[in-house]
Amino acid sequence: MPRIRLLTDHLVSQIAAGEVVERPASVVKELVENALDAGATAVEVELEIGGKGRIAVRDDGSGMGADDALLAFDRHATSKIASFDDLERVGTLGFRGEALAAIAAVARLELATAEEPGLGTRVRIEGGRILGVEPVAVPRGTAIEVRSLFFNVPARRKFLKATSTELRRCLEVVEGYALAWPEVRFTLRHDGRTLLEAGSVDPTSGLRARVAEVLGSALAAELVEIPGEGTAEAWCRGFVGRPGSAAGRRLFTWINRRLVRDRLLNAAFYRAVREEWRGEDAPPLILFLTLPPESVDVNVHPQKAEVRFRDGGLLDRLVERLRPALARARGEVAAPLRAPGAGTSFPFAGEGLGGWERAGLPPAGAVAEATEPVPWPQPAVPAAQAGGGWRIAEAVLAPLARAPVPLSGRDGQPRPFRLLGQYKGALVLLEGPDGLYLVDQHVAHERILFERLRRDLAAAAPRSQALLEPLLLELPRSEAARLLELAEELAGAGFELRELAGGEVGVTAIPAALPVGQAAALLGELAAAREEGTSGLAGRLLEAFAASLACKAAVKMHEPLGPAQLEQLLGELFACEQPYACPHGRPIVMVLGDAELERRFGRR
Repeated sequence: MPRIRLLTDHLVSQIAAGEVVERPASVVKELVENALDAGATAVEVELEIGGKGRIAVRDDGSGMGADDALLAFDRHATSKIASFDDLERVGTLGFRGEALAAIAAVARLELATAEEPGLGTRVRIEGGRILGVEPVAVPRGTAIEVRSLFFNVPARRKFLKATSTELRRCLEVVEGYALAWPEVRFTLRHDGRTLLEAGSVDPTSGLRARVAEVLGSALAAELVEIPGEGTAEAWCRGFVGRPGSAAGRRLFTWINRRLVRDRLLNAAFYRAVREEWRGEDAPPLILFLTLPPESVDVNVHPQKAEVRFRDGGLLDRLVERLRPALARARGEVAAPLRAPGAGTSFPFAGEGLGGWERAGLPPAGAVAEATEPVPWPQPAVPAAQAGGGWRIAEAVLAPLARAPVPLSGRDGQPRPFRLLGQYKGALVLLEGPDGLYLVDQHVAHERILFERLRRDLAAAAPRSQALLEPLLLELPRSEAARLLELAEELAGAGFELRELAGGEVGVTAIPAALPVGQAAALLGELAAAREEGTSGLAGRLLEAFAASLACKAAVKMHEPLGPAQLEQLLGELFACEQPYACPHGRPIVMVLGDAELERRFGRR
């Protein structure tokens, strides 16, 4: 007897279903994509038990005739492509013809469809076997009801997560397509409660309004637009968040309005953030890429979640498009260096040697030979300025005859820097081997204290403080569900959460070490996290507590420091694990390179 045998069609269908259908969210995704491909203007999704009990998707699209309604459940039966050339230029969300067959193989399914209002067709299938086909009176469009997912594959069913987790995943899918198709009305209900309702808006001018509907008005107000180069069909457009909203990992990316989770696209975004913000905390991203279909290969993943680009330079161009938007989101513009204009007076100009003596400084020729630090002179003019404003600090001449600062990094290699002094009591100026280094003294000290406190707090349990008024968190439904999943773990850290009417989350207590604003930001970050379970939660909470305490205790801006204090600050900074960004992601060190200075002075 041969040991190799052909599998039955029924078993092949169940195996294929495992590639396409992983969880209820996979079913929702495939059915919503079919509805959008059919030209629907309204999509309704109903769930029971997080989709494990029942999934129903209704649309008002083109519908199907009786023959097509039956043929749609055959494997690789599709109206989207007819040849390999079509596969190379896929312009629809679905194209393989596998989804309905895969879903029907592992569930009890009923389809009702009609091309025109009136007489339509109903098809009932259980575990891949057709139970009945009959005429039915239905409106134009298609309605598919899926019950008892994986009822005949118990090994797959036992791997499904808790109801709240599966519901959150379904919500994420519908939210993603609601953002990409603002002209389509979306509704999602769970166990009779309406969790998402988004009306149709103009796809070019109403995108921010749709973001407010789906993700919340607070986040929408913080977004900065990625300009579309003046046309609605620009290849790259969307929004990035500001640093204040960088706590969440809300990354939505679409290619030709197909929701994807592509690692290369995410890596390009993180690269742009690192290059522009000099930190690791990435803000929310809502990115729409419109590309020629033939330049994108969507046939590389069973669930069409990943793609390949035939243009090798696309990701580099994407980084260049994102960086200006990230700069605007940070509220920064390039600081112009300009030559002093007429009428500018320098200290002691034209006074000769006597001016130096009156300032209490040695003559210019003696500065380099000084062996003892020269006391810094006090400003001779008052700090108060006309109009009631206050000057941050006065111009002083720091001594130049200081020894190199003994800085070394974690690698033990010395850093040949020379301390020049303070700028307006806020920045520490260092002469480096390749340019002028500017160090923000507040965030530098914050980084030092953060790493010290993080070690000290590792074994300590935070205390809780009750809030006089509950803190109401405005979150997308999927993120609210995620946060409520973590309520028990968060209670051990000092948080108390309550689910309120309308799906809002109320916070009645927070850890004593955290201010209210930072506690809200931390909860937002946890809610937006994509990973399952609570892995890494304790570490994230610990870092938040340490960051809060460090920020309070760090030396403030505009606080004068002596040379010895500056040297100690810099020495400890460069011994830190991460000396270039504070715990909140702000940069600590900036460099004005020699080449840039030469270019500004016309020497290049």
